[in-house]
This record gives sequence, C-alpha cells and structure tokens, in this order.
Amino acid sequence: MKLPYTEVEFDEKGGMPHPDQVREAASVVRDENATDVIVLSHGWNSTFAQARDLYTRIVESIAGVRGDVAGAGDRRFVVVGVLWPSIRWAPDEGSGAGAGVDDDAATLVAEIRERVEDAAIAARLEVLVPRLETDSDAQTEFVELLRSTLPRTTKGEDRSAFEALKTSDPADVLIAARGAADDDAAPAAVGGAADIDPAGLAPLEDGGGAGFFDSLIGAARNVLNITTYYTMKERAGTVGAKGIAELLEQLHAAVGTARLHLVGHSFGGRAVTAAALASDAAVSSLSLLQAAYSHFGMARDWDGAGANGMFADVPAKVRGPIVVTFTHNDKAVGIAYPVASRLARQIGVGLGDENDPYGGIGRNGALKTPASLPAATLLDVGGDYDLQSGRVSSLRADAFVSGHSDITGRQVAYAVLSAVSAPAP
Repeated sequence: MKLPYTEVEFDEKGGMPHPDQVREAASVVRDENATDVIVLSHGWNSTFAQARDLYTRIVESIAGVRGDVAGAGDRRFVVVGVLWPSIRWAPDEGSGAGAGVDDDAATLVAEIRERVEDAAIAARLEVLVPRLETDSDAQTEFVELLRSTLPRTTKGEDRSAFEALKTSDPADVLIAARGAADDDAAPAAVGGAADIDPAGLAPLEDGGGAGFFDSLIGAARNVLNITTYYTMKERAGTVGAKGIAELLEQLHAAVGTARLHLVGHSFGGRAVTAAALASDAAVSSLSLLQAAYSHFGMARDWDGAGANGMFADVPAKVRGPIVVTFTHNDKAVGIAYPVASRLARQIGVGLGDENDPYGGIGRNGALKTPASLPAATLLDVGGDYDLQSGRVSSLRADAFVSGHSDITGRQVAYAVLSAVSAPAP
C-alpha cells in the first residue's frame, strides 16, 4: 500500500465482530491528520486475502495517478478496507463448456462445496449430482434444496423474477436454466435479465440450444449461480445499511473534519450505495465500479407507474459526485441471472441491455435517473471530467475495462480520485 491503510471486518448481518478495528481506523485517521477517508468494499468471489489484494492494486493505482488529479496532491488520504463474507459466484469470465458430463459434474460438486454455506444442504446436493441427468426426482429435490437457501423475500426492481424463481415448478426452473452460452447469439425471444451482458438464450419452450447449458448438470450449475446471486444481493445490502453505515457514523463522530468517500466493486457497489442511503454521516463522493444492481437503482418512475429505485434518494444525500463505470465487456452475471427472468416471462427484450427491465448498472449505467448527467466515457489519465456534486456520471468503460474484475487500472483510479478530490460544495 502506498497510502495509510486500515480495515474493518463485518459478519453477514452487518455486525462488527472486532469493534476495536473501528477505533483503530479512527486512530489512523487522526494520526495521519487525514483530510479524506476512502472506504473500499469488495464484492462476491472474494476471500479476505483476495479482497486485500484487490485493495492493494486499487490503492497503488490511486497513488500512481495522484499527481495527475487537480487538488489531490494537497490532500491527506487514509484508506479503510471493508471485509465481509462473500460467496464465490459465477464461473470465471471466459470459461466455456466443460469437457464432458463427468467433468461438468465434478465442477458442480466443487462449486456446491464452495458456495453452499449450510453443510447439511451441501452434502445432500452433492449426493444428488450423479442422478441429475436421468432422475426427475433428483432434479426436483436439487432445485428445492437450493431454493431453501434463498432469502425469505427480496426488495427492488427484480422482485418479480425472484418470486418466479422461488415459486415456479422445479422442472420449469431447470428448463429456464438451459441455453447456449454464446456471446454472439442474437437476443432471445424470451429475454430478461442479466446484471451485465448475458449470453443469448434459446426460447424457454425449446429447452435451450447447443452449448454447455444444454445438459441438466449445466442447468443445475446455473440455478446454483442464481440462488447465490440473491443470497449475495441481500447480504451486500445488509452489510451496507447496517454495517458500513455505522462505520461511517463512528468515523464521523471521531474525526468529523475528514471527508468520507465510498468506493464499491460488484456487490460492494450495492453495499456502499446502501450505506450512503442509510447513514446519517455525510458522504462526499460515491464511486461504483462495475456495480451489481439494477440500472434503475437510482431511478425515478422507472416503470412508468410511479415506482422509484431502491436508491433513488442517494444522489440527494451524496455531497459530491457519483461515478459509475459500465461496459458491455462485463459478463459476470451474464450466465446465471436469465434463469429467473425467463421464468418471469420477459418477452421480446434484449438480454441485459437498456431495454431489459432487469439490466444492470454495471452494464448500462444509471438509467431513468433525474440526477444523471449525459453518459460519458471513462477517460485516460489526464482527461477532463465534468463531475458535479449530487449528480451521477455514468462512464462507458469499454476501452479500459475488459471484464467484471478489471477495475484496478490507472484510468479507473483516475476517475475515482477525480471524484474524491472534487471541491466540497
């Protein structure tokens, strides 16, 4: 790390098992006489060691562009890394079909062991895997067991898809989970949702086309992904609203002269946005790096019937700029999320694009958001941004962000530090 760093750990309910870490963070801020505190949150697929590695690379890039951002050289920064229990989610970007049913079954077993937190459920799922291709009872039990791990309910713009996943016939869930994993496929007749740029799927009644997800093993893996998605969605919101929000308030109470900035990647973007909404402490900037929530999250009247996004009030609460990176290159949620949206029968939309009611902010930027400035482009270091207090700048990052986790480059750091260093209103 090239900037002073400390960290605070949260449990899945947003509690702080080591409250001394908050006191230590406040002490570091005081000792460094910090003018600005940057709070970083990782997303899914992160052990604490992986999160620390991510933070190291982000901070090194921020430090590397410090001399290129007006006003940054005069400020004293402290970084607080947030650590929370996230489950590994989708397959690695760029992964394709397995080498055969046996290999795919072995992959599914490994993913069950890694992602299903209830040991008894995981053990039973593992027993069912060899029977999935031929045994309808095993298929039904597999889906029902995974659904038992879902949150009781969910809030937000994708609620109908969640309810469809939770209540539809297990056979229909598996049919919806089958399809081609072909990035070049045309938009499906039955569309729906992806957080970010999903693969094309064959129509629901066809049971999918060629490709990895034709197999029942592949469909089961897809259902595992989407149930993990909703578990992580709820957890990120809870950690943000109850945990990170409390951290901000304690830091503000201890060192009220330092400005607070939130930076979140993936579901960490959801966590920090929830924190900004819930906290009474002033947030001076918010940076969402390939965030995993709805492109209508900060919208007003997103459905034409008066519905507002869950985070519609956030722009009014953030004192400085809000920066969003988005790109069609991000395919992290692209394979799993269509399961629920196909069940919700979203017909005739482009999967994941701006016309998809379930599209993501990391794919399309902030849509139907009155506080948004016109969409712009993520610039190279030294570019001139028009960032404004309380306004959302969605930055198309196609040229510099190649995938969901490619957020540690200098161009991203330059945008974040530009928001952090913007003059206080």
